[in-house]
Amino acid sequence: MNELKATLRDLEQRYLLFKQQQFTFVAALDHTRENAHDKTKPVSTLSQVQNYLDHYCNNSTDKRILIMFLDLCKDLSEFCSQLEDINPKACSPDDRLEKCKLLLSCNNDMSNIRAK
Repeated sequence: MNELKATLRDLEQRYLLFKQQQFTFVAALDHTRENAHDKTKPVSTLSQVQNYLDHYCNNSTDKRILIMFLDLCKDLSEFCSQLEDINPKACSPDDRLEKCKLLLSCNNDMSNIRAK
């Protein structure tokens, strides 16, 4: 349990760092979408961000922030799986953990998600 708490603290710190750099992230997405000649279609999945990183990102700052975002999402997904492994019976389809896992899946369409 202490390991999970440490992992959660690490994720929170990395999230705060990412949050401070959100404008850099948005700019990086814009640059890679421009390089891909894909400005009309919204970015809707993590797979799409990974594709932009792999094929259209040629700036080290853009690479760094896109990798930071994808790593954070991957680690959050792994953290959700660890939580589920602790008590798999506690996770119902309506559970927040299940919703979190769905949101973090690579092909989930996030285009309708809005920040509050």
